Amino acid sequence: MSGTLENAQGKPRSGAGRPRANAAPPSDDARRDILEAAARLFRAKGIAGASVREIAAEAGFQKASLYYYFGSKEEIVHAMIEGVLTPALVMQRRLGRAVLSEAARLYLYLRFDVAQLCAAPYDCTWLIHHGDLNDPQMAAFWADRNKLVAWIMARLKRGMDAGEFRACDRDMVAKAMIAATEYSVTWAERQDATRIAATAEEVASLLVRGVLAPRMSLDAVRREAAAFEGQA
Repeated sequence: MSGTLENAQGKPRSGAGRPRANAAPPSDDARRDILEAAARLFRAKGIAGASVREIAAEAGFQKASLYYYFGSKEEIVHAMIEGVLTPALVMQRRLGRAVLSEAARLYLYLRFDVAQLCAAPYDCTWLIHHGDLNDPQMAAFWADRNKLVAWIMARLKRGMDAGEFRACDRDMVAKAMIAATEYSVTWAERQDATRIAATAEEVASLLVRGVLAPRMSLDAVRREAAAFEGQA
């Protein structure tokens, strides 16, 4: 997946931007304002029911100005999903290369994923489940989400082989873990960074504690994770 959305000429949309329809813009980040406005309308009216004109008005733009940032409504949806899927995949690759126990690897990933999902200005997991899978890009996003699940399954298998995790149904547990991280956004206090960090810690601890073998200590897993982060 590309980390930068491009316009029709293949160049990234950047620069000073386009004027707002109102005199008091919500923030100095126009793209974020558009994504937040679109998310509100998608929740209220569905993706198909929200028009580009309505999204522009909700964000304080004229319709023509919105097209400077996003070429279509589909691009807005794609940007929302890519904004949280790409960092999750990058973190999995980083942790996969690190010298860590499988328990610490899993704990660090789950905590990261909850934190970044809750910090996003929109609930992208809802979009993944309600998007049009006939759209090739949406189908690709769903395949990437499956990669997240497969990575967790691999951690569980290796952890069980190493005696770190108790025996479990890896497929079921991995899917339950992904669901827990995704749906934490529905009740987290998303405007409070301290509460987001506490939520991420509690959810990750709960999920890892549930699969740890009796010989393993969650406190030891946390210490290993903290030591790794201190070296980064």
